[in-house]
Order: sequence, then structure tokens, then C-alpha cells
Amino acid sequence: MNSQLDGKVFPIPANVLNFLKQQPEVSSIDRNKHLLDNGMVTYGQLKRMLHDMKYLDKKTEMVRYNQYGGKPMEDWGKSILKQYRDTIRNTKQSKKIADDMTGDRKNAFNKTHTKSMSPKINVNDIIKPNSESFSGASQFSAKSMKLTETINRIKKLME
Repeated sequence: MNSQLDGKVFPIPANVLNFLKQQPEVSSIDRNKHLLDNGMVTYGQLKRMLHDMKYLDKKTEMVRYNQYGGKPMEDWGKSILKQYRDTIRNTKQSKKIADDMTGDRKNAFNKTHTKSMSPKINVNDIIKPNSESFSGASQFSAKSMKLTETINRIKKLME
């Protein structure tokens, strides 16, 4: 879900911008100035701000909390992220229901992938005729039998 929201830009509403303009300028916190200049916030920034605001002690660090946008920013940020996350979840749920009705049975919550049908042959499975361990008896070894089975499977697939 985060991958679908990553890089998304949200315009900051007027009431939050007005709240930010009313805050005194603090030289150590430039987030307020950045938010006012851009008037927008990315998904990553908003998520980080909400995390910081959640763990700030609002009694002792009220200035910092207000520089982040205070209660209006926190309320708006939580609601906008919930709205977008719910939209993505509902889209996936609708797709899942539609797939169930058509019989496709695809899980919309998992990434789609393809299965490789190529046989995997280990280097150790290949017998080298010039090696010291090669002898007539080795034709019946487990490794050579496995190699023969793999070759037969490849031939069957090619037919």
C-alpha cells in the first residue's frame, strides 16, 4: 500500500496554512517555513510529521508541535492518509470480489509473478568425462540418473 502512495503530493488546506502563519518563527525549526513556501507535502513527509507529532510531549514541546502544524495538521494528515489508504484497500477488495465472480481467483493483495518453467541443473549434477571420478560405473550414480531425468524432462517439454 505504501508503494502506491509513495511520491504522492498533497496540497495543504487553507486552515492548516493559516495556523502555520500564526506561529512565531523559530530559527531551529525550519519545517514551518518549508511548509508555507511549498504549500504542499509529500506522502513521506506527512507520514514522518505525523509520527513525530505523535511522540512529541505536547506539554513541554508545544512550540515544536505547533511549528509542525499543530492539531489542524494532525487531524488533516490522519484523515487524508486514512482516506487514500481506504481507497486503495477498497479497490483491491472490489477487484478480488470481481475476480471471484468471474472465476479468475487472483489475489489482488499479492503482487503478481510468473513461475519460471526452466529446469534448474546444478553444476555438481553434470558429469565431466575427463574427470578422475568418471568411470563406466558412474553412469548409474545418483547424479547421472538425475541428469538423465532432467534431460528427458526437457525433451518432453520440447515435443
